Amino acid sequence: MPHLCTVFNGMEKDEREILLEKFAEANRRLQIVNEQLAIANKKLKEYEEKAQKAENASKMKSLFLANMSHEIRTPLNAIEGFSRVIVETDSPEDRMKFFEIIESNNNRLQSLVNEILDLSRVESGEIVMKKSPTDLHDLCQGIKNLFKFRCPDTVRLEWENPLMTVNFNTDANRLTQVFSNLISNSLKHTASGRISYGYQIINDGQQIRFFEEDTGNGIAKEDMEHIFETYVSRDAETTKNGYGLGLPLCKIIVEKLGGSITVQSELGKGSRFEFTLPFEGTIGGIDTNKPSTTTNVRTIRISGRSDDPNKQKILVAEDEDSNYELVKIVLQKRYKLLRAHNGIEAVTINEDEHPDLVLMDIRMPEMNGLDATRIIKEVSPSTPVIALSAYAFEENIRDAKDAGCDEFMAKPFKVEALIEMVKKYLDK
Repeated sequence: MPHLCTVFNGMEKDEREILLEKFAEANRRLQIVNEQLAIANKKLKEYEEKAQKAENASKMKSLFLANMSHEIRTPLNAIEGFSRVIVETDSPEDRMKFFEIIESNNNRLQSLVNEILDLSRVESGEIVMKKSPTDLHDLCQGIKNLFKFRCPDTVRLEWENPLMTVNFNTDANRLTQVFSNLISNSLKHTASGRISYGYQIINDGQQIRFFEEDTGNGIAKEDMEHIFETYVSRDAETTKNGYGLGLPLCKIIVEKLGGSITVQSELGKGSRFEFTLPFEGTIGGIDTNKPSTTTNVRTIRISGRSDDPNKQKILVAEDEDSNYELVKIVLQKRYKLLRAHNGIEAVTINEDEHPDLVLMDIRMPEMNGLDATRIIKEVSPSTPVIALSAYAFEENIRDAKDAGCDEFMAKPFKVEALIEMVKKYLDK
């Protein structure tokens, strides 16, 4: 067969151009066909993935319904059986024992039915979130009381109290439900160790982040992306660990409150759930229902110029992030804040920056606030130091004054009280 170049050389110029145009057209059509084939293969892959997801969802839903049947019939069987037995029992002790079994199974059945109804109602939008001012200190304390007798002796339930009063405009019942579901879920998977929960004000008071953390079994990587999906749960595969409705319900409630929920976990090392909501409310114990000459936190936060180079400097010695965040939200627009995480940092920053005022926590790592105050007062005797401490007995106040503190404020403190105290020394 003659070489292509030989064929071209034997052709007239017009014939060669026509042949080249035909080659170009053939290549263009081939490229179009390849592109169409790639699109078809992509769509086919998408259809296969959707079909696989639908098949998996169908299997999980069937498994879920099978478990629902089991979960409903099991307590019903005990209720029906022991109701008959208790009629024919003469022993008061046996009657009481059988009654407790009936009551326990009745509570189990009621809990299951309520959770199913809640999931369907919230998912369909039938339940409207009813927001009202809620004291988060009281809410978190109520959650601890709720689980006080449900935690085994091997598991500690800890509420990480940020020592600041936060009044949050939210649906208290639904927020409690989210925490309850998360803690209940942790109890299923934590044989020993601890379960902790709490909240933090973040993004300069624009958002609030709630968290729940355990030292339990953890979650496998392959389950992480599906853990909030309805009907898809490892708990639904074993009757001993429940029926897998709690986490999907948490996600729906959090999203209806305008937030989002995430999870971080590692097998054998526990899990941490966080959900973030837009913050509406007050910080620092201000009673918004009473008329007051003081402004609320949001007004305080926007007053003053953040770019003012002549702002007075306040050194805040505080190792707890949430406590520092409170002071920051209240004072950052009016003053320039410098932060120290411990007493040693406080002494160093004072020498370098020469702040106009010091807010001093007492209990801190490395060096406590009393020792730091003594050193600061030796170097800068005219610099006012205000002690902020959760230790507020008479001897604590006396120790702070003996160390050189000019004032003492007990935690939790009111925002307006802090502002007035700072003004007393800086706005003269």
